[in-house]
Amino acid sequence: MSALLILLTLSIFALDTFTPLDMAIAVMYVVVVLLSASVWQRRGVLLTVGVCLTLTLTSYVLTHTVVFSGAAFGRMTVGLLAISITAFLALRGQAATNALLAREYALRRSEAFLAGTQRISKTGSFSFKVPGGEMYWSDEAARIFGYPLDVPPTTERVLKHTAPEDLHLVQASFERSLRCEGEIDLRHRLLMPDGALKYVHVLARPQYGKDGDCEYLGALTDVTASVLAEQALHRSQVQLAHATRVTMLGELAASIAHEVNQPLAAISTNGEACLRWLNRPQPEMDEARATVNSILEASQRATGVIRRIRALARRSDPQHAPLDLNTVVEESVDLVRRELDNHQVALMLSLAPGALPTSGDRVQLQQVIINLLMNAMQAMAVCAPGQAVLTLHTQRIRHEDTDSVQLSVSDSGPGIPPDAMPRLFEAFYSTKQDGMGMGLPICRSIIETHGGRIWVRQPAPDSPVAGATILFSLPIHEPD
Repeated sequence: MSALLILLTLSIFALDTFTPLDMAIAVMYVVVVLLSASVWQRRGVLLTVGVCLTLTLTSYVLTHTVVFSGAAFGRMTVGLLAISITAFLALRGQAATNALLAREYALRRSEAFLAGTQRISKTGSFSFKVPGGEMYWSDEAARIFGYPLDVPPTTERVLKHTAPEDLHLVQASFERSLRCEGEIDLRHRLLMPDGALKYVHVLARPQYGKDGDCEYLGALTDVTASVLAEQALHRSQVQLAHATRVTMLGELAASIAHEVNQPLAAISTNGEACLRWLNRPQPEMDEARATVNSILEASQRATGVIRRIRALARRSDPQHAPLDLNTVVEESVDLVRRELDNHQVALMLSLAPGALPTSGDRVQLQQVIINLLMNAMQAMAVCAPGQAVLTLHTQRIRHEDTDSVQLSVSDSGPGIPPDAMPRLFEAFYSTKQDGMGMGLPICRSIIETHGGRIWVRQPAPDSPVAGATILFSLPIHEPD
């Protein structure tokens, strides 16, 4: 191409110089300038323009130096102007073309980066126009839904791969978007043709055009890995909490035996008394009937104790239900009364008047309360006889227009070392030499799962009372 341009330039110069044609032949250099713009970049074009201008002037000098001709001078001027204007337009066109190519390259590069990023993060993008319902999705969104990349998206295809249990959620979201009613934030499952189950999180926000049309722009993320990890973590937490409860039951063996022996002894005593009333020459039926009622009451007490113990020992998923925190506290205290006597600990039980309604798993909350009581008793093992006092207090708290129920367990022990305070709820950290360091972390996990919080409060530096207080609060759950 360069050789052709050189040949064309020399040909135009020869025609302009050695032929007697009375016309502006130099205008033909415009063709050379235009062709050079398609072959070379800016520097090459400027060099070509310079050569063409020089050849035009040279041709005029060689042919019209003896006799001045106004017509010839005019033709030369037209040629020079045509070359200059063409060069200016060619350079501007070349610059615009280069800018367009650069933007196209940048766009393709951005698309490649976006596609790569979406593939890595398993996040696809999509749009949904209202009211027509036209859809667009990225390649990664098509992969998440399990469709080939060349298959256009439709609501029918989306619903086809939605898990049957979640169809009503997705359909309700489509109906909301057709009415353009705010943002969409939805988690649901996809059922793939091979039977695999995917968990996805959809976020979309409406955008309004100048003509009032509404279009949803959103992102679709495959969160299957994180959901499965959360489920595995939940199973591990349940198993660990169960193991801790079983260990705790071993520590409470004496208290459990005492709680069971009391109603059994009452049953035995009342049974012997009932036989005596019946074996008299004149059986005392009223006394025998009252004794049988006492036997039934003692039997129910024993059954209740065993039921609570079996619930603590059973491994099952948490079952949240409305409950009264005061009742949970009383049931928990009944299981540790023997331990309180063995450790010579005086219990000060201060329960809020009336019920403290909340919602949660009774067994898990009993586990938290028993764990806090056992920790307090062990912390007071160094106290002198008569100095170990454990205070359990419940109350209803109102803070910033929100109600909550609160429980505190205070001991009169030596307190918690200041350097141990920040790590008290860390897993595997314990202030006891033989401690596993799992009791308080499990308590925190249970309380936070219930929507509450747990914390430690040290006594004031100038307070005459030592020890520590552990508190937790739970949201109020008023029954309908």
